[in-house]
Amino acid sequence: MTEINQVIQHAQRQLFEAGIDSAKAEAAIIVAHVLEVERGKLGIMQALGERLTPKAVDSVSELVEARVTRTPLQYLTGTAGFYGLDVQVEPGVFIPRVETEILVETTLQHFDTAEGPLKILDLCTGTGAIAAALAEQLEQRNIPAAVWAVDLDPAAADLARRNTAEYNVTVLCADATDSGTLLAAADLEPHVGVFDAVVTNPPYIPTATPVTQPEAGFDPQQALYGGSADGTSIPLAIADQALQWLAPGGFFIMEHDHTHASELAAALEADPGWQDVVTVQDLTQTNRFVSAIRTDLPQPTPKTPPTLAQ
Repeated sequence: MTEINQVIQHAQRQLFEAGIDSAKAEAAIIVAHVLEVERGKLGIMQALGERLTPKAVDSVSELVEARVTRTPLQYLTGTAGFYGLDVQVEPGVFIPRVETEILVETTLQHFDTAEGPLKILDLCTGTGAIAAALAEQLEQRNIPAAVWAVDLDPAAADLARRNTAEYNVTVLCADATDSGTLLAAADLEPHVGVFDAVVTNPPYIPTATPVTQPEAGFDPQQALYGGSADGTSIPLAIADQALQWLAPGGFFIMEHDHTHASELAAALEADPGWQDVVTVQDLTQTNRFVSAIRTDLPQPTPKTPPTLAQ
């Protein structure tokens, strides 16, 4: 049997040598995952000098070796932390990022004095993390709310159903840029134009500047790239869809690439369907989100959706 501190130190050294900045934290997370204990319990075990069985040591080694190849830590542990929730993740479905928590926080602030009931539409939901976080938080605040979450990928929609199962969330497998397929997915016609909020973290990375972070190579391409060289094609289509689904006075917020802030804000400001356009920064003071309020003008005519990046 090997002392737990030795195992953690060895894992940390391997991860650090592989260029992983958070090697110390990740080594502890991997060992805690193998032992099926919380981080606090792991700290107690370290202080007591407890030991690991050879089988546990082998399991830690396997996960560390996979992480050294830059397989995302979340895929190895099967979960990602998001707004206080442990969200299930799987290879092939986009991993929720911590910066997206600002989207949830901004939406909750907007409805801080609301009494409900609220109808919220989450487009490009992925794991369902945003939908689950909003539903859980609004429930905690005693604000009645129903959330619809949409994703084009059947695997993502299935995962989102599992992550939102305990909340008032309906998950649809449909094209978020096409009203017709979304309507057909669950006979949503009575809800067109009556949502109180549309929230979204759509694909937005410019195809002209593909991501270089090793972990991002494990994310599905269609969840990353925004359908055009500058990456704005899908975000703009999503904004058009939000006009279809929002009631007058409804709230819209969308995550975007840091290079899109001026262009997307200008596009919304130029559209009479929007007012009170605001650019919101993430925790690093980077322009990361755009929000707006739906005016009381008639619902616009749907536009032809773009071809999604593959």
